[in-house]
Amino acid sequence: MAELLTDNEIDTALVALEGWHRDGDTLRRDIPIIPANFDWLSKAVLNEAKALDHHPDIERTEQGIRFRLSTHSAGGVTAKDVELAAHIDQVVDGAVRDRG
Repeated sequence: MAELLTDNEIDTALVALEGWHRDGDTLRRDIPIIPANFDWLSKAVLNEAKALDHHPDIERTEQGIRFRLSTHSAGGVTAKDVELAAHIDQVVDGAVRDRG
């Protein structure tokens, strides 16, 4: 089982994860997108998650898309969540470059 990160470890990780913040026992990022982009962005992130064998909670919001990361079997945030957050950032950054 993956080990939970300490509060200090989470705070340190968040410094490098722009747009992410702690929300209880999860890492969360809200990204404003137009509704038409929800499906392809969700699929791109799920492809990354599958490669890492760790899956985010993804939800549609009024403003766009929300990602929540938590290792449910450990009961909170682990290194797997931080790694997936970094991969999600790469997907989002690549999408901005490709569409910008």
